Amino acid sequence: MGLLTIALAAASTGAATPPFYALLPSDYPGPLIRVCHTEYGICLIPFTIQPGAPCECVAANGTWVPGLTVH
Repeated sequence: MGLLTIALAAASTGAATPPFYALLPSDYPGPLIRVCHTEYGICLIPFTIQPGAPCECVAANGTWVPGLTVH
């Protein structure tokens, strides 16, 4: 029973994954597999995009901001 309690507690503390391409602050605390880095922040992008490839994030006002895939 102890291990189940620990597993459930760990699962419930996880943050929700942000949507693809939504612009986030550069210091976003969650782990992201593949990131587009822009002048204004970062965004989660599909892992199939290779590091070094150009990418874009969308700001809250709907503007697409160019960037570069970093990891």
